[in-house]
Amino acid sequence: MTRTPRVHGTAWLMVLLTGIAGWVDAVAYVRLGAVFVANQTGNAVFLAVQIAERVLPGTAQESVTPGDDTYGPLASLVGFCLGVAASVIPLRRARLSGEDAAPWLLLAIEAVLLAAVVLLAGAPRELRLGLAAAAMGLQSVYAAGVAMRGVTTTTLTGTLVALISTFADDPGRKARRAIVLLTAVWAAYTIGAWGGAAAGLTWSIGTVHGIAALAAGAAAFGVWRESARRGA
Repeated sequence: MTRTPRVHGTAWLMVLLTGIAGWVDAVAYVRLGAVFVANQTGNAVFLAVQIAERVLPGTAQESVTPGDDTYGPLASLVGFCLGVAASVIPLRRARLSGEDAAPWLLLAIEAVLLAAVVLLAGAPRELRLGLAAAAMGLQSVYAAGVAMRGVTTTTLTGTLVALISTFADDPGRKARRAIVLLTAVWAAYTIGAWGGAAAGLTWSIGTVHGIAALAAGAAAFGVWRESARRGA
């Protein structure tokens, strides 16, 4: 595994962010109509299957998608893309100031977007899905800026490939550390998803997203404090 160490504790910060992604993904799925906010591949599949069902009506005995819902997955996809686009200005400012790390402001904006889901509890679900997905888009950009192989925090396919392929790489201490980290990332998403599903079934959507916002805010504060210490 190759990475550019830029923030103290970056590896375990990625584990935390992956857990947040699993948490909000599961909440969206169980409470907002079987839609993902981090795993956009799933939304693309949902949309493709629904389009196929509309183009070829009557060919299936029953709907094969979780629900006859186009707007939810589309809102999530659009929100995710807008979140990625919103990262352009913070990234540009970071480059102009000579910073080599993904700016902590990305995580701060993520926390604000998740908090907005709490404040807009009565808003249309598509808006709330879009906000949560935008937060995950920003988180994905932050993870990409950290440049840690196999760790994207919002999807696990690359993590799984990296985990398995690492066994074929240098079997030394470096590979063992990589395996531990990638396994922790996978476990974080799974545990986060389990917790998010359980919480989503028993707590309000606002409460669940509030917890995610606090976690993202804590991550942003930690990165900011470390950046300030290094700049002192």
